[in-house]
Amino acid sequence: MDTVPIAETPESLVDVPVDPPNLTQDELMRVVRAAMPGAVVGLAALASLYTMYFAADLIVPIFLALFLSIILRPMVRGLQHLGTPQSVSALIVLLGLVGAIISGLINLSAPAEQWLHRLPSIQKDIEAKIWPVTKSIKQATEATASIGKIADAASSTPKKSEVTIKSPSYFDHAFKSTLLTSVQFLIIIALTFFFLTQNNLQAHALPKIPWLKHNELIEDMLASVQTTITRFLQISAGIYVMLGVLTGLAMYALDMPNPVLWGVLAAVLGFMPYVGPMIVFSCISIVSLLTFDTWWQILMPPIAYGVLTIAEGNFVTPTILGRQLKLNPIAVFLSMLLWTWVWGMAGAILAVPILVIVIIVARHIALMVRKSDDVLAE
Repeated sequence: MDTVPIAETPESLVDVPVDPPNLTQDELMRVVRAAMPGAVVGLAALASLYTMYFAADLIVPIFLALFLSIILRPMVRGLQHLGTPQSVSALIVLLGLVGAIISGLINLSAPAEQWLHRLPSIQKDIEAKIWPVTKSIKQATEATASIGKIADAASSTPKKSEVTIKSPSYFDHAFKSTLLTSVQFLIIIALTFFFLTQNNLQAHALPKIPWLKHNELIEDMLASVQTTITRFLQISAGIYVMLGVLTGLAMYALDMPNPVLWGVLAAVLGFMPYVGPMIVFSCISIVSLLTFDTWWQILMPPIAYGVLTIAEGNFVTPTILGRQLKLNPIAVFLSMLLWTWVWGMAGAILAVPILVIVIIVARHIALMVRKSDDVLAE
């Protein structure tokens, strides 16, 4: 068989250093200047997230008070039309809100406490109800555990002593959390009062800076943000209140215990996309499983709530808000993940309003850039 000679690699092609492109100092500076805006924006975003994460105790009450004032503003204006001064109207609305919150907590504390006392027996009741379904799974788990014990006995090694550090007591943690929550609640109420006494927030937020370019465009952007977020929050609040009312009526018609509690949960947690409805659906399913005996009765309450939630998310809200505020589900989910990680439950409530603000600001910034390009082209 003839062999084909392998061509040797020329020595000139081995380990030849590749010279970087020769750039003049001016060209290098242009490259650096072109990359600087993106780097500055990235660093500013990271610094902002870092600040908002560690200053959550201060920033979250400000955001909650701002959004709460937007929702309550129509009530203040209604009292003003009746001749009541603006500050007095704001005080009346806030006192009514605080009274409603306290009354709701008092009325709902009894059923909530009953369910907390039943927690030890709930697990046994659930196991008894779903025992036919979980029997085979439990048998497989026990078989796997027995095999693991045999393997551990075959390769037994002396256990090392472990040092445990005692964590703060539950009482200390609960006391600190309650104190912090009370202080934040007072801050939210005070800031909401001040926001409600201001007629035009963007007029106070943006000073008249003569040398600022696109000053009118920025004023238009802030006005658009306030108008759009006001419409979004007020419509969303009305929709979630109706969802809570319908949920309470449905639970009452299906003989679920504490229907008012389920209505309040559905209305409040409705502000948390995906997570809130999942929590309410899970709680209704568990309570229905513990309350009723037949599978038909057990399935009806979660199905009723699921139908109401699906109708609200896919038909009612898109129809009322329109296409202008149509949000990408992926963007909503990512916003939920981000702000829940940064601010916890408060971040989950504020995730969608913040996303709406970001979208509006991005649209106006794109408009500013286009107008700047048109001016430079002329």
